[in-house]
Amino acid sequence: MSRSTVGINLLWLVPGEVGGSEQSTLATLRGLIDLRPDDLDLRLFVLPAFAAAHPDLVAAIQTEVSSVTGGSRVRRIVDESTWLARRSAALDLVHHAGGTVPARRPAPCVLTIHDLQPLEASATHSAIKRAYLARAVPVAVRAARRVAVPSAFVRGTVLDRLGTPTDKVVVIPHAVPVRPSPTPAATLVARHALTGPVVLYAAVTYPHKDHRTLVQAFAQLRATRPDAVLVLPGGEGEAEGELRRLIDADLDGLGRSVRRLGRVSEADLAGLLDLATVVAVPSRYEGFGLPALEAMAAGVPVVAADVAALPEVLGGAGVLVPPGDVAGWAAALERLLADPDERSRLVRVGSERAAGHTAAANAGAFADLYRAALAAG
Repeated sequence: MSRSTVGINLLWLVPGEVGGSEQSTLATLRGLIDLRPDDLDLRLFVLPAFAAAHPDLVAAIQTEVSSVTGGSRVRRIVDESTWLARRSAALDLVHHAGGTVPARRPAPCVLTIHDLQPLEASATHSAIKRAYLARAVPVAVRAARRVAVPSAFVRGTVLDRLGTPTDKVVVIPHAVPVRPSPTPAATLVARHALTGPVVLYAAVTYPHKDHRTLVQAFAQLRATRPDAVLVLPGGEGEAEGELRRLIDADLDGLGRSVRRLGRVSEADLAGLLDLATVVAVPSRYEGFGLPALEAMAAGVPVVAADVAALPEVLGGAGVLVPPGDVAGWAAALERLLADPDERSRLVRVGSERAAGHTAAANAGAFADLYRAALAAG
């Protein structure tokens, strides 16, 4: 059997800065390692920070490491059209997994688009980034032989907004991320004073993640559930200052019931999922909604915003609330905290739904995507 060499461009992936896109990409790579397709040889092109953060992947797949650090997006883009173009010229196919393609791309390519948020929700990105992506994304879609998207929601936006042929865009749902062994519950309880039922929302404080609605709803919830604790791990984004002002401005002492943890380790996040009574996902825009899937896989009921891809991911296995509806969010959280039978039901149906989102299924779909793109040449 002849073998084809497929390069995977990860120069866009700065560890710790791209959220669910990083976790979904890692799950795909680990699934491909386990799959070991006998007709495909894989090669990674990564930043030094990626190689340092994920040595298991570098050890398992032939990897070339750029000299460019992740600090400058402009330098990464230039490196794709110079260093990567030279290194990948002899490959059979290159998978550009970050939503754009280089200006110089001597090898045929496939593309992953995680979502079109910069084009659809303009308030979430700078004018410069929106202008760049408004030009670069349509070019990338035209250049790619196949385009992978994580949900039917994103597929619809790509087809409607870019006029892409329907047979070119393929839905490959994300897989449940593999986390390390969780930090023991007792350690986290003692470290963060988690003495009551835990409402968990792990997200960088970007504006579209809408921490505001959740915090305001939690302030209302405390009237009936003063023992509840809102736990907010995740890095600092543009809405960090607003979040801290909301917490500090509450004269009833909301801050005593909110734990703003910042970035936490993968082990700590796994442990927090074990401790959570409910996972909340109030985000106003998600191309998939990996935190919702991960919660279902961990056996935690989910309350999510009824918008974008979140209803599709939950598939009836969670509670949906209109985005920004503070009173609705407070009521939904209160009902779940008060009803162990409903929580058990959601855990059961959520676990069943998450069981279909395996790394093996995801990797198999990407291997088939590569084969279809290779055959299209």
